[in-house]
Amino acid sequence: MDKHYCICIGRKFCSGGRNVAALVAERLGIKMYDRDLLKKAAQNTGFSEKFFDEADEEKTRKGLRSLFMNHLNSNGLSNNYLSNESIFNMQSDAIRHIHEQEDCVFIGRCSDYVLRDSDRLLNVFIAATTDDRVARVCRHADEGMTPSKALSLIEDIDRKRASYYNYFTGRTWGDPAGYDLCLNSTVLGYEKCADIIVELAKERLGI
Repeated sequence: MDKHYCICIGRKFCSGGRNVAALVAERLGIKMYDRDLLKKAAQNTGFSEKFFDEADEEKTRKGLRSLFMNHLNSNGLSNNYLSNESIFNMQSDAIRHIHEQEDCVFIGRCSDYVLRDSDRLLNVFIAATTDDRVARVCRHADEGMTPSKALSLIEDIDRKRASYYNYFTGRTWGDPAGYDLCLNSTVLGYEKCADIIVELAKERLGI
């Protein structure tokens, strides 16, 4: 049995998945990893943190390739092509290393797939109603954000997350069959979502 446990949380854009993950991590007294994970990968490869921060799950495969080639050209490294798969593998190595070292919560990054062979893993997906997500975008965006613009933004980011996840995992992003637990934060609220995840984690992972 693996020494450390991990809770992987996938989420629809603006469904409150990050808020829920933060609550879960706080209640269990463990760390939550999101973009910080990319910084760890950058430190291990010598590439800039900005490169790994931009080459994330919201970029399409084409976008990743363009970003990398721009990075190479600007640094005189155009003869050393690094594939999108290599970028993904670097990030995956960081995920596996963290899991080996400590109990933690991962947000996105295909972490559920990367750690699929772990026997102390709980996979969760957080969704919310479209109206709730649109309202949340409008609350946190600049003054020019309208409901129609917010909806377009949500659909675009969800599409990119799905494209990234589906390409690298061969699975279907957001498919309930691929997760241990799927929750609607609009119906339950963040606190209740966190309660349910923590309760199931304690039962399933022997915490």
